[in-house]
Amino acid sequence: MSSVTQALELAFREWSAGLVAALARRVGLGRLDLAEDSVQFAMLQAARTWGFHGIPEQPRAWLLRVALNRLTDLLRQRAPEVPEDSESVEEATPTEEPTRFAAELPDDALRLLFACCHPALSREMQVTLTLKVACGFSVREVAAALLADEPTVAQRLVRAKRTLRACRATLEVPSPEALPERLGAVHAALYLLFNEGYEASEGHDLSRAELCLEALRLAEVLLSHAGTATPEGHALAALFCFRTAGLPGRVDARGAFVPQEARTGMESSPLLMARGLWHLRASMGTVLTPLHLEAEIALVHAKTSTPGPEDSARLLRLYDALLTLKPSPIVALGRVVALSRVRGPAEALEALGPLRSEAVLRRYPYRFAVEGMLLEQVGARSRAADCFRQAAALARTPPQREYLLSRARACE
Repeated sequence: MSSVTQALELAFREWSAGLVAALARRVGLGRLDLAEDSVQFAMLQAARTWGFHGIPEQPRAWLLRVALNRLTDLLRQRAPEVPEDSESVEEATPTEEPTRFAAELPDDALRLLFACCHPALSREMQVTLTLKVACGFSVREVAAALLADEPTVAQRLVRAKRTLRACRATLEVPSPEALPERLGAVHAALYLLFNEGYEASEGHDLSRAELCLEALRLAEVLLSHAGTATPEGHALAALFCFRTAGLPGRVDARGAFVPQEARTGMESSPLLMARGLWHLRASMGTVLTPLHLEAEIALVHAKTSTPGPEDSARLLRLYDALLTLKPSPIVALGRVVALSRVRGPAEALEALGPLRSEAVLRRYPYRFAVEGMLLEQVGARSRAADCFRQAAALARTPPQREYLLSRARACE
């Protein structure tokens, strides 16, 4: 891969959300489309010119300047459509940074996260818009994260931006009183951002570690401010730490997927494990949330590749509690796996039965992979092979697909 290609990939992953935020602060959330178009234009210009003229000394500043120029051009082109009282780029540029911002949300990415979680939007719209704008996901990636179809996601984005435009929303730091009502949606978006990093929806790699680390960074920045430091936030950070700690063990030296039972457990980062345990202790309080339970589940998996009887029983209890607090087909599928370890594959297959009709699992490869695993354990190898092939057809990355096809071949 050339240095220019690497620089462009880095720029898109690391800076696109911040650049969109910088432009949105100037024109308001109602014109997010203009901000996004301008940043995309800057990225395209970089792709066209950096290979010939070299990477600039300050690539982010270069991209911001090109994006700002493009934004100014777009505003001039649309001048007849703009109401007389609307602000220009120059007028909308803050004359000084609010003094309390550095202590509260010292990050453009977080500023944009909270802005996308505007109370005028439904929770679905908040999370969808956050993933698209603040996290830089494509519509396809948003659809994969939400287990939705792409037209639904596209329509939801249009409605969200229209709503923000109608209420003249601005990219500003919410007041301390407004922070808690937006925090749940921000946590949900960070959770999905992490999941996209842990299980990439497209590309050649199984995982995108940089997204996992960015989600963890943002979660810990939230915890550094008294208004957004909550037990649930610590549980979220603990979950991220435990799962990130095991990322290196998920693939071998060739980039091939390594199943949980084949991992040695030695790949986990001791520092991330210790950090996760600290967050888990800090999360303890009077209220038990789904994130607390998910963090404990992740801790069990991070500590051992093959849970013994005691750990397996604990996992089943945790999934039972999680299913009560967060009833969803995905959680129920996780419980099926835990159930198979405690009570055997036959009972787990029976529990899996009702999940076959769940629409949200029809595009989810692990639903078919779990069924294939259970069928293989009860000796129904031909049916197991069919399930693994169905899972492979839905797989989102080559490592995932190759592993599932190898399981299908082994059952034939």
